[in-house]
Amino acid sequence: MRPLLRIAVLVATSLPCALAAAAQPRDAEPPPTVQEQQRPVQGLREAERAARAQQAAEALKPLEPGRTITYDDVLKSPDDIELNYLFAQSQVAAGDLRGAASTLERILLLAPDLARVRLLYGVVLYRLDNLPEAERELRAVSQLPMDARLREEVDYYLEQIALRSKTTRFAATLGGGMQWDSNRNAGPERDRVLFLDRPFELATGRKESDFSGVMLAGLRATHDLGYDAGHALVGGVQVYGQKQVDVTELDLMSVSGEAGALYRAPGVDLQPSLFGSYLHLSGESYVSSFGAGVRASHRFSRSLDVFARFRFDYEIFNQLDDSPTSDERSGARLQGGVGATWTPWPRLRLDGGVGLLHKHALEDFYTYTGPVASVAASWLLGRGQFLLSTFSFELDLYEGPEKILTEQTRRDRIYIGGLTYGAPLGTLLPFTASSKWLRDTLFTLNATYLNEQSTVENYQYDDWRLTVLWTKNFEF
Repeated sequence: MRPLLRIAVLVATSLPCALAAAAQPRDAEPPPTVQEQQRPVQGLREAERAARAQQAAEALKPLEPGRTITYDDVLKSPDDIELNYLFAQSQVAAGDLRGAASTLERILLLAPDLARVRLLYGVVLYRLDNLPEAERELRAVSQLPMDARLREEVDYYLEQIALRSKTTRFAATLGGGMQWDSNRNAGPERDRVLFLDRPFELATGRKESDFSGVMLAGLRATHDLGYDAGHALVGGVQVYGQKQVDVTELDLMSVSGEAGALYRAPGVDLQPSLFGSYLHLSGESYVSSFGAGVRASHRFSRSLDVFARFRFDYEIFNQLDDSPTSDERSGARLQGGVGATWTPWPRLRLDGGVGLLHKHALEDFYTYTGPVASVAASWLLGRGQFLLSTFSFELDLYEGPEKILTEQTRRDRIYIGGLTYGAPLGTLLPFTASSKWLRDTLFTLNATYLNEQSTVENYQYDDWRLTVLWTKNFEF
């Protein structure tokens, strides 16, 4: 530790302006919060969740029932084709894909030239991963007369089957938008800080709201190794940037990447991966990390998956001009846990997990261990729309006190909750729905609340974040 430098930095940020000016000639700041480092990860993770929800919502579009029909309704009029068609849609909505396939086969025996019935049958086969039969049905239905909307659906699924049949597949995302934070600089809750266990009112560093522009881009690749089990190589690279309007010292740019494999053994899928990332903050190199991890998952049924995962990263922090002690956070970061994904209905997916996190640093007051937990839900609302919610909790137990501030050892409780609404551009602006280039353009509106409760009031703060984002997805 460099005690004289550290005292100068903390005195300058904690005491009134006159004392700070006497302590050192320039305005130093404490290291950025841990959440600042996690901001790009959170933004990219939400974008990936939104992309998955959009794909699931698109897949359900032709399956949406006009009204719910029961088997008892069908028994009252078993030869009513419209009633049977609505019953098949209701079966899909309830997750009974095989039952829906049987119902549609029965209809096609009576009326083989009904385009919408053959389309629905092809989509059900696609959802059952029977791609050869799905392609055969969709090519057959493409020869039938139909309206423009149905033909767009046929073309869409034929494109998806062609993509899923390729040995090497790519998925790209481009996005941009605006973000507002109520407390962008993580100003302490009471606008004061401790110094030698005495509270001082802040002259600078109080809560400051701000707008920013946000951009993100990503490219993911999957290469099928040609085995019947489905072994594959996977990888990707992501870029995330944020440009502030006023709090320009928190402008950031992040580049991250991963490479790994998917090995499908009997009863379990294994995904070993290598990771690397780089974060540029306030025009300076802030933190680089590299590491490895593994994820193992087991499918109990079509609706329930369980998993276990472990990840190791080594983080190298650099000194910043405004924060010359930030490099004291350098060290290993380890995290492991278990969780599950449950899909009780096609329109609802639930994710949850618990784990343990350990962060080692050069100083014990930056070294902590604690449990983490999270739950998330994805609702498909119809017409391509969806709603995502998430809640996470983290308890950080630090190893020693930061004595220049207080003799008390720091304990942090971090709560993060978020809600995202998403819709394709064609749903919000119907006149764009016929454009192939706009079909995969997604609008999302996100609200996130972060609350960090700490035994050291310097680190106690909260922040409301609102984000409006447009993203365009490409598959090739």
